[in-house]
Amino acid sequence: MKRILYIEDNPDDQRLVKKVLTTRGYDILIAGDGPTGIELARQESPLDLILVDLQLPGLNGLEITRCLRELDVCKHTPIVALTAHAEQFSRQLYLDAGCTDYQQKQAGIQPLLVLVRRYLD
Repeated sequence: MKRILYIEDNPDDQRLVKKVLTTRGYDILIAGDGPTGIELARQESPLDLILVDLQLPGLNGLEITRCLRELDVCKHTPIVALTAHAEQFSRQLYLDAGCTDYQQKQAGIQPLLVLVRRYLD
């Protein structure tokens, strides 16, 4: 079973993504903030994919991604930024922070599933 860490502070988004991905056979770990997500990545490795919201309190998603990339267990794990504001940043900013890819939240569940399958199937 493929393991996905989802770092997201919004409980509604957490429930929706967890429900959608678990019904498709993925094991989902949820972290409500950056420090918890980083600690889960350390404790629960290996992970097959990390999804990280960019607008988080405290550490933002790009800062979290930089921290995750410093961990040996996450050096090669795909990290996808999920954001409601992708148009505010250039693709290069995401890549420079260590993200493998990014997805606008407004795109909906189907594009998210396509993206997850791209990295896990």
